[in-house]
Amino acid sequence: MDLKPKDTYRSECSFSLSDSMIRSLVILYQPLIGPEALLLYLTLHAESQRHIQETHVRLLTLMNMSTDIMERAFSRLEEYMLVRVFIKEGESRNSYIYLLNAPLNPSDFASSAVYMNRYGKAVGVRQAESSLSMLNAGSVSTQGYRDITKAVRLTAEERETDYTVEYTRLKPRNNFLPDDATISFDYERFIASTSTLVFPVELRTRENLYLIGKLATVYGLSADRMRILVKECVNVASMEFDGERLRARAEREQPDVKKTGDIYSLSPVSFLQSKQNGAMVSTADKRILEHLALDMHFSNEVINVMIEYILSVSSNRLHANFVDMVAGEWARDGISTKEQALRETKKKAVSGGTNRGRVVPMPKMFTEEKETETREDPEKSRDMIDEIRAMQEKIKE
Repeated sequence: MDLKPKDTYRSECSFSLSDSMIRSLVILYQPLIGPEALLLYLTLHAESQRHIQETHVRLLTLMNMSTDIMERAFSRLEEYMLVRVFIKEGESRNSYIYLLNAPLNPSDFASSAVYMNRYGKAVGVRQAESSLSMLNAGSVSTQGYRDITKAVRLTAEERETDYTVEYTRLKPRNNFLPDDATISFDYERFIASTSTLVFPVELRTRENLYLIGKLATVYGLSADRMRILVKECVNVASMEFDGERLRARAEREQPDVKKTGDIYSLSPVSFLQSKQNGAMVSTADKRILEHLALDMHFSNEVINVMIEYILSVSSNRLHANFVDMVAGEWARDGISTKEQALRETKKKAVSGGTNRGRVVPMPKMFTEEKETETREDPEKSRDMIDEIRAMQEKIKE
């Protein structure tokens, strides 16, 4: 570990320290991990109740400890499987999550030959026996009895398998978070920096968090900005979350500035704004983009390629019905990546017998409808499809 005071951390713990655990930590673990590591473990356990991110300055101040000593303390806790460390590297600073494991109870500790051998060397045989006698006081005595328990018989394959415990740096998973690859949102920062007094735990359902992440992805809003918007849409007294109000608030926001080498990775609102030479995106167009993300479940990259394609064949107009037609076709074709979307646009250009960028007149039905209309009846849709097919045949000829 290379901890820096400005790095942030969050401590997580799923258990409460019982009297037995505390005795095990102080009497059995302390001689092995040292008082600094014990203090660090207890401090992290206390900090786990806050569920917010802090810089390491807080830990160093609370424990009156230097960075070097704290790093060594972490190493001792990791060695005895009392903590797991996860890192998320950033440009200016790193973020850590510390997951605490419960200490072994005295009987399990005594069953570990490695731990007891180290413990005996640390405190001496006499003190080791005294500690175990005290911790096991009140348990059933087996003195004078012979252990006839049948041992588990291992297969040849099991005997050859190495069951050594390994630490893997896997990202901890929150089961309540939506698992959607089309969402590009820093849930970790949002949850860590949002107080439960602002956004109660009861309202942090998968559905609400999905909506928050999707809106942030479409409109290009940061976790910090979404925290402010969510606060305005929560009624703590009635424990209600107003999703429609959040949609309306997100529509009025300006996307956060993002530097990227791939224009397709921008939020759809930012992408469309760049196509308009920086002009503001209209509310009607924003709702079209939101529909593609929330209802059609397309990623930012696919939406941006689709918008670019539609603008190139429809006189730079975004008509809701025409967008719906293209989106439905792409959804049925299973287009889910930027590469697939780009191949689809090239395929359309070739099959239509045109060069990419040639303007194709839209069906008359599209140009006659009102801009605000987003749906139509089945009869009208069939007429529209027939007209589109006729148009495509003319293009081929």
